Amino acid sequence: MRIQPLSEYIGAEVIGLDLRAPLTENQKATLNEAFLQHIVLVLRDQSLTGEQYRDGLANFGTPMRQHREKYNLEACPDVSIVTNRGGFGKADMWHTDHTNHENPPKITALYAVELPSSGGATWFANMYAGLDALTPSQRQQIDGLHTINNMEANPSYSAADRQRAPGGVRHPIVRTHPQTGRKSLYFHVTKSQAIDGIAHAEVRPLLESLLDTAIQPHAVYKHIWQPGDLVMADNRCAMHRAEHDYPPGEYRLLWRVILAGDKPV
Repeated sequence: MRIQPLSEYIGAEVIGLDLRAPLTENQKATLNEAFLQHIVLVLRDQSLTGEQYRDGLANFGTPMRQHREKYNLEACPDVSIVTNRGGFGKADMWHTDHTNHENPPKITALYAVELPSSGGATWFANMYAGLDALTPSQRQQIDGLHTINNMEANPSYSAADRQRAPGGVRHPIVRTHPQTGRKSLYFHVTKSQAIDGIAHAEVRPLLESLLDTAIQPHAVYKHIWQPGDLVMADNRCAMHRAEHDYPPGEYRLLWRVILAGDKPV
């Protein structure tokens, strides 16, 4: 197994690893160290069932259920689908996952099952670098602020989904990573439906202005999917978004596993 950096600021490819095989303790330690350093890991040429995918990711933490139950695999509900069909919706805005949970996921993993002939890339951004890119006035403006997070007004969320994750969860906009100790920007634009001390009409413009500054080209990785790709991203210090530029009518299907994290501080 080798770790090949994809850029200086974000992303590394893991070469020579079959996630179906048991990992040694040395492999686990190497992968975890690489993950913390590079924020995004890319594993090529995987061939996984839902159970193998879940169990392979369990080497990095505890799988947690997604909050939209109807998109979970029936045979393995710890794995959910990300698709361009069935009312799933578009994830084309920079975000980090499941911020409406008290303990949002530390890792999001995506696995390519079926891909369109072109397009559908997923972008990942380093939010350590994003925080560093903010102007002094922006840093002063967000110092000590917390978002209030709820599910969006999206018909794909059922009443049962909303009951399991009722929201109203406060998270700091500047988060300290529990393992590296570094600070990063942390929010989800559409789930952040209020900010302490900020007028409601100003919330989204504020967050979007932060992203306009924080997303730095040198600290962004664009993943162009190939069959069998598995990509892991650190939700605590990264944001991601998907492109919806594939040919009309073509199918895009990824499987997603998220791993339980800590309460952001």
